[in-house]
Amino acid sequence: MPEWVGIQERLKWVIGKGYRELMFISLIIGVVSGFGSILFVELLKLLQSIFFKNIIGFNVPSAENFINLDLEIRQPFLIPFIVAVGGLVSGFLVYTFAPEAEGHGTDAAIAAFHRFAGKVRRRVPFIKMISSIFTISSGGSAGREGPMAQIGAGIGSYFADLLKVNPYYRRLAVVVGIGAGIGTIFKAPLGGAIFGIEVLYKRDFEAEALLPTFIAAVIGYAIFGAYSGYTPIFDIPKVAFSHPNELLFYSILGVLTAIFGIIYVKLFYMFRDTFRKLSVPNIVKPVIGGILVGLIGIFAPEILGTGYGWIPYYTRGVFPIYDFLRGKWVVIDNWVIISILFFALAFLKIIATSLTIGSGGSGGVFAPGLGIGTFIGAASSLLFLHAFPGYISNPESFLTSSIIIGMMSLFAGVSKAPVAVLIMVSEMTGSYELIAPSMLSIAISYLLSGDYTIYGEQVEDRPHSPAHIRDYHKMILEEIHVKDVVNTRYPTLSPDVTIGNALSVMMKRGVRLLPVIENGRFIGMVSFDKLRNISKDKRQSMRVVEILDSNIPVCHPGETLFEILRKMTKYKIDALPVVESEVSRKYLGMITKQDVTEAHDQMIRFLIGEEEIGI
Repeated sequence: MPEWVGIQERLKWVIGKGYRELMFISLIIGVVSGFGSILFVELLKLLQSIFFKNIIGFNVPSAENFINLDLEIRQPFLIPFIVAVGGLVSGFLVYTFAPEAEGHGTDAAIAAFHRFAGKVRRRVPFIKMISSIFTISSGGSAGREGPMAQIGAGIGSYFADLLKVNPYYRRLAVVVGIGAGIGTIFKAPLGGAIFGIEVLYKRDFEAEALLPTFIAAVIGYAIFGAYSGYTPIFDIPKVAFSHPNELLFYSILGVLTAIFGIIYVKLFYMFRDTFRKLSVPNIVKPVIGGILVGLIGIFAPEILGTGYGWIPYYTRGVFPIYDFLRGKWVVIDNWVIISILFFALAFLKIIATSLTIGSGGSGGVFAPGLGIGTFIGAASSLLFLHAFPGYISNPESFLTSSIIIGMMSLFAGVSKAPVAVLIMVSEMTGSYELIAPSMLSIAISYLLSGDYTIYGEQVEDRPHSPAHIRDYHKMILEEIHVKDVVNTRYPTLSPDVTIGNALSVMMKRGVRLLPVIENGRFIGMVSFDKLRNISKDKRQSMRVVEILDSNIPVCHPGETLFEILRKMTKYKIDALPVVESEVSRKYLGMITKQDVTEAHDQMIRFLIGEEEIGI
């Protein structure tokens, strides 16, 4: 019997009412993520075909299939106009109907978890989807994962409100939505689920949401995969880690991605702050950003859109470069020139993303991060292969591996989600053989990038989140007992003291409540407000025993400060007498709300190493 009771206790949280409802919400989120991803991709393809294939005359390559497409650009000078149109539509939708849908959606979803108790307005998912489709399909440098994260979060928040779950589970529903949305659109259910619980913090996880996120991500993946196939999102050659020599080069790659990651974060927020200060209507700002991105796109079309379609080319050693002067794509054999151009493209991709999303355009930052990492991985691998010939046994595999690891380590560093990105990119590329060397490069990038993060709404860890601050205050208060902080010097009164003398003591000592003690026993309490209502002519004749309140709750030395705070709140009183026991009523001292606060703050300072504990 005791063993069964123990199992019940362990399962109590899982089978609780709120958690059951969260599981049901996860099923809905999974279904919506699956069908929502299908709708998102189909609309994106439709508009991209109209903008690029029909108007600009550019058949944008696809990530899923490596085909020798006709990469001609018949009307390159229309690119700024088309990107600006996408920015105009996106800006109008966002700033007219849902301003919180601006920028990269994952950050908005993170903010909903930490700062808004999981509240997402019902219109946000729809506005986010349409505005992001216009931004990305017109050539804005943004990804589709951010919108899906915010869409999933919005659906989770909506159904949590519909089922009237408490804010704690509504927050978890938002986390489930983030993970399911990203895991579905990238066909990376495991990585997406972990990303949802990891991206909230720089150095922590929201572990309680993991299992429901698993469920939602798998359902979304199953539905989306039935439409698009269950193969990885990137069609790239198979790779393998073949020699320890390569670890040195992957370590250097980790350093390079950390440097570019810091540049990415700094420029992104610099551009965002600059656009916010511009004295023009908000609707116009994405148009300005779109025009500037389009001007860059005339000379470097690789930076437009998600950029996924170029990755299958690069991983096969094919490096088409757009020759603007001749108006056609050329393949350059000089590895020095290619390396320089690719480092330049990484920087231009950072600028383009900062302009697109920083100006208020709608889209994600994950895909651009992968693009930046791709350029760095390709450029550095060419340098390594030609600077150290003979040290790498399989150059073709090394090139592909460097691109994949570059994608991982750059975004793992700036997203502060190393575990999730490692798994997610492995799922997206089908290259699980690279997990070991990727871990090294990711660790270096993560450590060297320090606190720089592309997600400004991230907090350090759970104790720093408003979502958990009450939990941690409770934990601290439960560790401190009344006996540790009881105030034995608090002034007291005897039953025979006059009302006038009692008022004098209160004003002199600055207190509004005084305990009345008789023969060492607590018999009641008098308050300043009650004494003050006694007429002045009676204050010198009446005794406090005549008006004391004997029904005051008491506390005991073994009670915790959390219990005391609950008792004070329940009885709406700021101080409680401490007695040895209910039977003896032997008076030991007083404890006030100020005592509780000071003990709590002192414990906090002790825990963070600012002072030694004195309670």
